[in-house]
Amino acid sequence: MTARVEILRVIDGLVVVNKPPGLPSTGRDLDDPECAQHQVALALGRPGRVWAVHQLDKDTSGLNLFVMRKGLVAPWAARLASGGGREVKRYLAVCHGELRSERRVDAAIGRRRGPDGKTFPALTRDGKPARTRILPRSVGGGFSLVEARPETGRTHQVRLHLAALGHPLVGEAMHREPPCTLHPRHALHAWALELGPPEGRLEAPLAADLVALLARLGLAG
Repeated sequence: MTARVEILRVIDGLVVVNKPPGLPSTGRDLDDPECAQHQVALALGRPGRVWAVHQLDKDTSGLNLFVMRKGLVAPWAARLASGGGREVKRYLAVCHGELRSERRVDAAIGRRRGPDGKTFPALTRDGKPARTRILPRSVGGGFSLVEARPETGRTHQVRLHLAALGHPLVGEAMHREPPCTLHPRHALHAWALELGPPEGRLEAPLAADLVALLARLGLAG
């Protein structure tokens, strides 16, 4: 059964959604039933008339923003485009190793070509600048729950920067060798957005599978 999105708030044309893991933000078109965008449009009685402000990886859960007017996409995307030291987005991540002090990663992200000819996000010298601050929240037993605050918005940024620190995500299949099989998806949740007035801070409760993972690893949520 397809996972279902949870609409948290509707604010003047902005739709705040808690996206479950296993569901892409958008699909092939506005009517693709296998995506969060389509579910949101149907829930609001607006088939084909809801647009995504930003994308989350299919297996990343948490806050995802949509709008009910296409003209709102650009201004909202600009508000989410972190830069100049602003940390708009907050992620919660469960990673390998005990990360006990705050760390900052400044490592460019570009793309590399795999053996199959397809490209994928990777740390590269000629990539776009990317910066993330990592703060520990709960540590023990060889694992950590951390809060990641990206200052830029590159594809797979939190996943790549944690791997660069030697603390790849639990469940990480792409940016860890060998791939981690302790959890069926990478343990990453888009937790909060610091938007400032008038919307303030938006939060999405931690996904149930990550709550269970924390309990299994003995980490406080």
